[in-house]
Amino acid sequence: MKLNGSITEQEWRRRELALQNETLAGECLARIHAAPDTETALWDVLRHLGERLGCDRVYVFEEMDRLHISNTYEWLRAGISSGIDQLPYVEKKDLEPWYQELASGGQIILEDIETIRCEEPLLYEFLIPQGIRSIVLSPLLTEGQMHGLLGADNPPAEKLEHISVLFGVLSNFISGLVSQRELKKLRMKRLPCPQESDAMRFKGKKVLLVDDSKEILQINQRVLKSEGYELLTASTLREASELLEKTAPDAMVLDVDLPDGDGIAFCQKLRETSDIPVVFLTGHAELSLKREGLEAGGAAYLTKPYRITELQDAVAAAVSQSKPTESE
Repeated sequence: MKLNGSITEQEWRRRELALQNETLAGECLARIHAAPDTETALWDVLRHLGERLGCDRVYVFEEMDRLHISNTYEWLRAGISSGIDQLPYVEKKDLEPWYQELASGGQIILEDIETIRCEEPLLYEFLIPQGIRSIVLSPLLTEGQMHGLLGADNPPAEKLEHISVLFGVLSNFISGLVSQRELKKLRMKRLPCPQESDAMRFKGKKVLLVDDSKEILQINQRVLKSEGYELLTASTLREASELLEKTAPDAMVLDVDLPDGDGIAFCQKLRETSDIPVVFLTGHAELSLKREGLEAGGAAYLTKPYRITELQDAVAAAVSQSKPTESE
């Protein structure tokens, strides 16, 4: 069909879409330049995108380590549950094969999640509990290397093409805003703090955190410190052993895979001389490994990604079952 005798309907639509993208991109850039700091700029841009595009969620994920990505910025439509609160970070393997497509510079544009039910059942089962029906994902790239992604959940079907083109443009600007320093600060700020009445309820209790991921150590320190725990950290089993020679913590949060050994074997050996409760925190979800960890003397076995409340509850239970030290 031709309009005005020369322009086809498809061409008219293409021009209209280009104008919409240019207008909205300009509005977002104006907010970036007007914001007093990086964090405010990102929140303003995500909010503006979500409201203008009619999505349920608009968010930024950032690479946390070689296995995980962290949900660091998020805008939500009223009444929509928070991904940051439910899943602070997820394993990259849960997003395969999409993650590899994004890492190579491609986009994910899916109008109906049901179309991958049979083709990608694991990915489908990961997305459905989050209420995701349609999705657009665009990589955040710096010099060809992916360090995060920009995403939108449940955008209107008629706006999918519009959003994908717009995200392709804006991802370059958002990449510039998402610095590692700002993201680290934001992770610490965005984690929920307990109510004042709950604060310091575990004052005097000592917990040793053992993990080779600095990011995870920082998150767990933030979560537990606000409840009054005295925290010690180690990134290897050797460091953990050296700390245990000097002090007796009331509980330990221990990764399974560490650079210098196996956390489960470490716990089993620890049981020969100590009954310190151990909470395993790992990316391994196999039932056989969980059973092995508990049989080795673990008080609890949590798998990543975990909810913040799960960690708080597991450590609280472990501390309550620990025997008082002589100093107590």
